[in-house]
Amino acid sequence: MQSRPTPPPRHRPHTSISRRSFAGLAGATAATALAGCASQDTSRDLDTLQVWGGVPPENGPQALVDHFMEEHPDQKVVYTRFVNDDRGNLKVNTALQGGVDIDVFFTYDSSSLAMRSSSGMAADLGDLVRSTPELEPFLDTAEPKALFDGDTVTALATTKEPNVLLFNESMREEAGLELPDAWDLEEYLAAVRALTTEDRYGTYKLPDLPRIELGPNYWYADDGSNFEDPAFRHHFELSAQMIRDGQIFPWSQVLARQIEAYQQNNFIAGDFAIWGTAPFSLRFLNDSEQYPHDFLTACAPMPTVDGADWNSGVYGNHIQINAKSPKQELAQEFVKFWLLDGAADMAPGGKIPTLDNVDHEILLEAILGEGMETYFDVESFRRTLFENDPKLLADTDLTAVAEITQVYEQQRDVCWLLERSPERAIDTIHADADALIQRFRED
Repeated sequence: MQSRPTPPPRHRPHTSISRRSFAGLAGATAATALAGCASQDTSRDLDTLQVWGGVPPENGPQALVDHFMEEHPDQKVVYTRFVNDDRGNLKVNTALQGGVDIDVFFTYDSSSLAMRSSSGMAADLGDLVRSTPELEPFLDTAEPKALFDGDTVTALATTKEPNVLLFNESMREEAGLELPDAWDLEEYLAAVRALTTEDRYGTYKLPDLPRIELGPNYWYADDGSNFEDPAFRHHFELSAQMIRDGQIFPWSQVLARQIEAYQQNNFIAGDFAIWGTAPFSLRFLNDSEQYPHDFLTACAPMPTVDGADWNSGVYGNHIQINAKSPKQELAQEFVKFWLLDGAADMAPGGKIPTLDNVDHEILLEAILGEGMETYFDVESFRRTLFENDPKLLADTDLTAVAEITQVYEQQRDVCWLLERSPERAIDTIHADADALIQRFRED
């Protein structure tokens, strides 16, 4: 390949989370309390429900809170936004452990979800779910939407976050490819090869193929780590080979230029033709001032892998109740409202509700934005996001998830830098993950 353009700056229905897994993290969090939290008055206002979330209030939460207070005029709710990054999550953890007045809070990443649920921060929502017929889907163990341990339910996903494949339509049409509404892995790989030229890569990176094949809790087996499954080695081998062949982005550039955090820049610049992402990224593509471009973007579903069709996207934005809150009844009423009557208020932020209780056309317009025909092949998004009904998941086994993630990413990086064989990288992940899981499950 010649020089490239320089990019711009198996399912298990129970959870097994040991308290020891996160004792160190919890202790470090408490020891490094942020000044802003430490200085707050920890007295509790029993007449005001305090809700902390990572979504800006103007993108839906404030409208939802106002709607709740209209229907409950004797109640007051205050929504506090925290930035969903390491520092922001540290602030939430410190506040919860330090007794700051928080009643309902949101958790967005698996490591925080595991720590907050295993350390006793989150109240049991099981009775609420079982007593509310509309919430019955949260008891589904085949396509999990909640974090549960036996009869205990500590977190409920409020959103669907499917992954999709975005096409640069100018490049697709130039290559003479049909826009798929369903396809398998080989068809997807053929499209990536056809879209690869001397001046661009076919795609940024491969979808999480083991996730598509294995579904929820794919890192775990009944007796420890599941990384011995051939799907993981195949994913590493295929990715490494396509990096060598110049069909996907060199991982050396991804790491050196922090492209993982700014993928939209490279897609808009035409550095690759297919981009695997989630609907939240679409806000970049309808912003003509900050991200000008002259091509339409179309949407296709994830490929199937050996007939398996897990989307690789998740049920996310988990809502939880502080176990120490003295306002449990009001907090549960608010959680129920967020999931049911208030779900439509989150549409402006592009949030697709877990329970599928908002009109799809309202959601489509909210996700694609004003003037959507100017930027998108609207019908392809309607078909992929709603008519195809992507098969999503939520992991319910989070044993040592933070530690395993670190091991996985370290070995993935050296493999995709072409410095270690896929076999050795996966063997290392399996051995380390197995040891971690065994140790944490012994507690």
